[in-house]
Amino acid sequence: MILQNELRQRALVAYGKVVRIVDPIRFQLWADRGLTMPQVRVLFELVEAGERSAGELAEALSVAPPTITGLTDRLVKLALIQRREDARDRRVVQLALTDEGRALTAEIAEQAGAYLREVFDALPAGRLDDICSALEELAAANDKLRSRTAVPS
Repeated sequence: MILQNELRQRALVAYGKVVRIVDPIRFQLWADRGLTMPQVRVLFELVEAGERSAGELAEALSVAPPTITGLTDRLVKLALIQRREDARDRRVVQLALTDEGRALTAEIAEQAGAYLREVFDALPAGRLDDICSALEELAAANDKLRSRTAVPS
């Protein structure tokens, strides 16, 4: 049991280091635009899911609706998202990326991806295959756990 706990702790530390690999790149791009991490989460949720209502965004990001209102107000002022009337229900306002918002998220993804490609290129091909398999297994275990429990997104 002690070995399992030590291995789990080692995995947690390694995972933490890995998810922070591109942080300096992303943080600089966000800081250059005066954005916070929650605002960037809104932008990338809109990239992934497309146009969403404030309620849908709040649910997807596991935050309260008033929080989304504050985040989206600032993003509208920065011209990164826009509010649109819902064609099916005029009482509902949809939030969507602007061209500038799409360009910014694409730039963040491209610069982070370019750096990660360099990191991956520094690994021997066999190790990269092992890492891919391990990451795919980790994602599958997460999907399985999420399907059984109510884990926040």
